[in-house]
Amino acid sequence: MKSVALANQKGGVGKTTTAIHLAHGLALAGQKTVVFDLDPQGNATLALQGMLEPDPATIPKDSPFEALQPLKDGLWILPSPGATRALSRTAKLDVDSLVELASALGQAGADWLVVDCPPRMDQWGWAGLQLSEEVLIPVPPEFFPMHGLSQMMETLEEAGKEFPGRAGLMGILVTMLDRRESVALEVLEDLRSNLGARLMTCEVQRDPQLVEAASHGRTVFDYNLFSKGARSYGELVREVLYGR
Repeated sequence: MKSVALANQKGGVGKTTTAIHLAHGLALAGQKTVVFDLDPQGNATLALQGMLEPDPATIPKDSPFEALQPLKDGLWILPSPGATRALSRTAKLDVDSLVELASALGQAGADWLVVDCPPRMDQWGWAGLQLSEEVLIPVPPEFFPMHGLSQMMETLEEAGKEFPGRAGLMGILVTMLDRRESVALEVLEDLRSNLGARLMTCEVQRDPQLVEAASHGRTVFDYNLFSKGARSYGELVREVLYGR
């Protein structure tokens, strides 16, 4: 099973939006895909609630998929407990159980694990890096997210030392791009100059329908397949599956 975490130590960069669309896109491409929502706020869980599968296929008894919530199109999610209740500041995460579950899901036939990390490197964020072979970092073409990118790169380097074979950089993805904004284009050119091959070829265009879809608990693939957001994330899925 392949695994990728969506991580960035700054919030509001399109991390959860990218996680759910990459996961759903992979599922639509025929890949049996699981989402782990490791953000205590539970945004990925809430953003997919409208895609719950009311009549899932029969799951063999004692299958690790019994621990998951089935969604449409061959997609599954491990919900965040924070989606239904406020978590205590002292709440602990059982990382060993998550690692065991991920391993069991791979053995049971899951093709992809997509992990949505919180916008900080606490125990939940580090767990996401430990679970994932690769990390995709979403970055809007703005000053503050670019400043935080160097911190995230340092975190990945540290995680790679602590968890050998984990948290390698898949790439840096430009999100929320509006080509009508000259500043955004300038930042984009800076990113291309400084990051080179580490920057994903595809770019996610700013699209209000991404917000509309989330408010209905759906992805844009399910809400409006002909939207800019669907095209952008379709290109991301292609690049993840087949390379640049």
